[in-house]
Amino acid sequence: MKQFILSIDSSLALIAVLINIVFALLVLFRTSMTIVYRTFFFICLSTVIWNLGDFMGYYTAKRSWFYFSLIGTGMIPALMFHFISTLVRPEQKSSFWLVPLYVLSGLLAMSSPLALFDAGIQKFVESFVWNVCYLFLLAPVFLWAIVGLVKAGQKAGDEEKNRLRYVLIATLIGVFTGVTDLVQVLKIPVPSLGHLGTVVYSAILAIGVFKHRTAYDILAQTRLKLEALSDMAAGIAHEIRNPLSSIKGATRLLSHELKNFDNPKHQEYLGIMTEEIERLNNILINFQYFTKPIRMEKELISVNDVVQKTVKLAESDTLDIGMRVDLSGDLPLVQADASSIKQVFLNLIKNAAEACGPEGELAIKTEYSCPWVKISFSDNGPGIPAELLNHIFEPFFTTKATGMGVGLAISRRIVDAHNGRIEVRNLLPKGAEFSILLPAGG
Repeated sequence: MKQFILSIDSSLALIAVLINIVFALLVLFRTSMTIVYRTFFFICLSTVIWNLGDFMGYYTAKRSWFYFSLIGTGMIPALMFHFISTLVRPEQKSSFWLVPLYVLSGLLAMSSPLALFDAGIQKFVESFVWNVCYLFLLAPVFLWAIVGLVKAGQKAGDEEKNRLRYVLIATLIGVFTGVTDLVQVLKIPVPSLGHLGTVVYSAILAIGVFKHRTAYDILAQTRLKLEALSDMAAGIAHEIRNPLSSIKGATRLLSHELKNFDNPKHQEYLGIMTEEIERLNNILINFQYFTKPIRMEKELISVNDVVQKTVKLAESDTLDIGMRVDLSGDLPLVQADASSIKQVFLNLIKNAAEACGPEGELAIKTEYSCPWVKISFSDNGPGIPAELLNHIFEPFFTTKATGMGVGLAISRRIVDAHNGRIEVRNLLPKGAEFSILLPAGG
């Protein structure tokens, strides 16, 4: 108990309490309270409990405040994991590890108040074993957070990368300074920096959250769109697929019956029916990419082979655009699902054809830029308005009169599933370039 009191910086603990109360109130009254904000709110609340317990324990020297502070400390690993996983994997509703992490954090947190009533639990909480258990819980969460934030930052645009940088810095400071408090029980001669770290990482994390509040709201809106799409698409697929199959079969039979009638109108009408059936079927297929996990059969493939097959397919589909292919001769293989990657390439070729018109040209180039295999699609079209560049990968965002706005969203989802990234930029004097980067060798 004496060692605990000596490690407390009461003034910094009080500052941490006050600023985290302010941050929590800002979340309550100035945000939409979506999942990102809710987890941040509970991080602030846990930090308040931790530092308030330390502050009161310092001035009262009562053991109960020491136990109270451990409630906040114990919950932070699970809350930080939840917060960061929401940022780096916004397309996922939840993570498999959330439940066990919350259970383990909850057990550590709740062991502290129970220590007031049970001598065995009290012995566990006051020994170094509690700290060791906490470190074993914190270490994998910390490592996962660092790797996840770095990978997400590599794929992100400038604004999102800046936001993730704040979170990464705050995580590093919070963990390393917090560890200096934990190792006190092991009598390792390091300064106790936990309360200083709490003030610093709380402030940096809050800057990242509130400075980019608009971006978080867009992220939340995207998640809500995907969740609504999932429910809607399940009903649409169920209601449409069976009658669509019947109509398709009846159209085929009708075409067979009318083939002996020399009336061009018959075939014209049947052609329209067939095209519309295929269009409805494509709508169902596109919806399924959002409502179901992407199932892939990854293997080592040659990206050059996939490009060549996709170009031949696009040419047979009478896409009205000239294509020039420049394939690198020393391209390494990638671990990927060839069919899914082909769909991404075909989406980009079709988009270029629609944007450029009959005089359009598209240059497709592959190259190796360690550790990425890069595939770029550069067209000579009008380019993309600057104000739309940050929105083109959002589901249902389209500037086309007949488009659904899901092609690029699906393409990014497929590329993300390959641990790659897709980028876009305007070319000078005109045109746009989409680049896909896939990790070499998988």
